[in-house]
Amino acid sequence: MNKKTFLCFVGLVFIFLSCNSKNLPTERDKFIEKVEAFKFLNDYHHQLHIMIGEEDGNGQKAFMEFSNALKTFYNPELIPVLASFNKIEKFSIASEPVMKLDCLIDYYQSGLSLQVEAILRGKGYLKTFPLDSAIIIYDNLSGLQKR
Repeated sequence: MNKKTFLCFVGLVFIFLSCNSKNLPTERDKFIEKVEAFKFLNDYHHQLHIMIGEEDGNGQKAFMEFSNALKTFYNPELIPVLASFNKIEKFSIASEPVMKLDCLIDYYQSGLSLQVEAILRGKGYLKTFPLDSAIIIYDNLSGLQKR
C-alpha cells in the first residue's frame, strides 16, 4: 500500500468513526424532553383554548404567542405538534386546522403525562407528584441527586 492510499484509508476510517461516535441520548435526556414538552403544552394550553373559541380573548394574539413560543422552544417531543401547527396557513378561530391542532395536543399531552408517570413508576415511584418535581424525583430514583 503506498503512502497516498494509506492516508486516504486513514482519513476514511477517521470520518467513519467520527460519524458513528455521535452521543446517543440517555434515558434521562429523553425523560427531560418528555417533561419539558408536557410543561410547554401545559403552559400554552390557555392560548390554544382561546384559539378554538373555548375561552374569551384575542385569538390572533393567542395564536402569535403560541407560534412564537413554539419557534423558540425546540424539543423533539414536539415535532408532531409543530407539524400540525404548520398546517395552519391563515389563522381563524376554530378553523379546521386549529381544531385538529387542539385535538392532537389534548391527546398528545395525555400521552406525555402517561409516559412521564410510567418512567417514574418503572423506577418504583408510585405516588402522585407535581410536574415541577418529576426530574428531581427521577434523579433521586436513579442515584443522580446532588450530594
